[in-house]
This record gives sequence, C-alpha cells and structure tokens, in this order.
Amino acid sequence: MSIEKTKIYPINTGWVTLDHAVYLFNKGTPGKNIDIPNICFYVDTGEHKLMIDTGLPDAERATKYHHDCTKRGCPDSPDALKAMGIDPCEIDVCIFTHLHWDHCHNMKQFRNARYIASPTEIQWAYNPLPPYYRSYEAPILGVEPPFMGCQFEVVEGETEIVPGVKVFPTPGHTPGHIAAQVETTAGRCVIVGDAIFTYRNFEPKVEEHWRYWIQNRMVNQIDGWKSYEEIDRRADFILPFHEERVLEHSVYPYEGMPVREKRVRIAGAPFYFSGI
Repeated sequence: MSIEKTKIYPINTGWVTLDHAVYLFNKGTPGKNIDIPNICFYVDTGEHKLMIDTGLPDAERATKYHHDCTKRGCPDSPDALKAMGIDPCEIDVCIFTHLHWDHCHNMKQFRNARYIASPTEIQWAYNPLPPYYRSYEAPILGVEPPFMGCQFEVVEGETEIVPGVKVFPTPGHTPGHIAAQVETTAGRCVIVGDAIFTYRNFEPKVEEHWRYWIQNRMVNQIDGWKSYEEIDRRADFILPFHEERVLEHSVYPYEGMPVREKRVRIAGAPFYFSGI
C-alpha cells in the first residue's frame, strides 16, 4: 500500500432540510431551517476501491418518509461513480458508518463489495427503538430498508479493513456507529459519518464552556462526547458527511491542504475525558 496513491472523493447525493437545533446543534436555534448536503465518499488506495456509506435515495422517497429533499442535479452514488469512469462493481468494500436511511441507499448496486458494519449497528437497525423507526426505514412503516437481506461482515473495535484503511468505534449518534480512518500524504483522515455533522460541531461554544458544540441528534450524549474527543485525538483532517465546505474540493488531500492541530486547548472550554 502506498499512501501517495490514496485519494478520497466526496460524492454529494442531494440536500435535505433540517432544524438547526433539533438536529444539528444542541442549544441551537429552534425553528431555523438549514439545507445540508448528504455526502458519501469514494476512497481509492491504488490497490482497493472503497465506498464510505452510499448516500440518499431519490428525492420523492426521502421527502415522503424523512425530510424535505432536493437533488439539485446530484446523482445517486453509483451514477456519480460511473461519471468518474468507475463501475460500481469495481468497488471492493462498502464501509457503513451506520445504517440510517441517508447513508446506505443504493448499496445493493455495489454487488461485488464486502459490506462492513458493527454488530451493534446491525442489531439496532433491525430492531430500533420506536422513535428511530424512520431513521432506519423500519418495515412497520410500510417501507423496506435498503439493507434488508444484505450479508454484512461485522467488525468490533479498531479493525483494519484494507492496508491504510481501518475503522474504529464512534458511538453516540447511534449505538453502533463507526468512523473510517484513512492514511494519506497529508496525514490521517477520519471520515466521521454522523459522529460529527458539520465542522462547526467540532468548534467550541465558549459561552456555555463547551469544548465542542455537539449535535443534538444523539442516542447517548456521553458516548457521543467521548467519540468527539477520540476523533480529535486521531485526525489530521476530518471529513463530515453533512458539511457543505467539504464540497469545495473534488479530491482529498489536495495540494497545499492545511492539517489541523489535534486537541487544541481553549480557555474556558475544557476537555471532559482526561488522558484520552
């Protein structure tokens, strides 16, 4: 494996409208709606081709069961790959950070891929708490989830998937959430799924003495905060799935790309888990 060959390509599969406080920011602004992209990532290591999540369904289905959705010309992830000259059947691995509706549609079009997820996530996806029926498109709603009938390769703890790409647990947003860690010429990239929604989530809310302005959509806020700190410890750069600024570049790393300083201490906004 040569990190010089490793490239990460964001693929935006559409836009949805979410409430600023209900979803994106704990103690945000209720009633303020924001349009966010739904990005998945194609990773080419030179030896292996991977997808990190597979994105949205069509806009009609998304709007009917979830949130107002517009494609704005964004293709489904298999079609985006075809436009790049990549046959979806060439994908070796699909890593699923979690199995929410906006992260795993069209997965069955990657017919030759290993499907990777955590066992906790798979169990939760098939038997979610009732408030999360919509998140997983539970059959009780009269819809079939995209992962129905798929065979997964389960991973527990930190696990190498292919040389230069590993996953590690980042629970909080869901009980079995994982993030992908990719080694690149610019250092260690953490592709965070929904462990972090936007870059702003990873910045402080000093007036509340928070080191991170965490999202509000958590099943476990303690686990979520731990995951923020673990990502902060690892990542030279971060790629969230709902951050519009990610779309400013067609490939990562790019020439001259800055890398972040890890675990920056900010007066009045302490870390919580010491020694992590």
